[in-house]
Amino acid sequence: MKRGIRLLLLSMIFSGLVAMAEDYSVKQVEKVGGKIAKKIQKTLKHKLKKAKKRGGLEAMAKYCAEESLKDIDAIRRKYGKELSVKRVSLRPRNPKNAPKKDEEKILEALDYLVKANAFLPKTIVQAHEDGSYKLYAPITLNSRTCKKCHGDRAAVDPKIVKYFASKYPDGKGYGYHTGDLRGAIVVAFPPPKEDE
Repeated sequence: MKRGIRLLLLSMIFSGLVAMAEDYSVKQVEKVGGKIAKKIQKTLKHKLKKAKKRGGLEAMAKYCAEESLKDIDAIRRKYGKELSVKRVSLRPRNPKNAPKKDEEKILEALDYLVKANAFLPKTIVQAHEDGSYKLYAPITLNSRTCKKCHGDRAAVDPKIVKYFASKYPDGKGYGYHTGDLRGAIVVAFPPPKEDE
């Protein structure tokens, strides 16, 4: 009973976030934000495959820690300098991927959906009172390769654990299992400019 009530509340929250905005603007946010999120996912997957061929798991870890943010920013610049694009997680390995309060609420709701065995939407649009929007594209852990760095810490290669500890001493980013919510790509659209 409680699970059904929570799912109903989550669906009301998500539908309310979309309903606050004008349809055309939400559709534009979904279209552009969806393209950006898809491009980021495709680019990161491609670059990780290349890193794996070049130097195995260590090269993949190095790409994630040192180069992936540059690729995300390059994609953002193609779509407009006024946009903000980032990855966020409830357990971020990199502190730059820590969510803001509003982002944390959406991630918690998405995580609840995953734990309730519900299907995740490809994207969710969050509308703010100032006319700004955020599009969230959930990231789930579906690859065995991803678990080699994000799975149970005891099962991760000690060289990889040591490398990440040198970059991120908090030691987060471990303990994920297949199907878990790892985080989300967030594309933030600024509020409309006021007429002068």
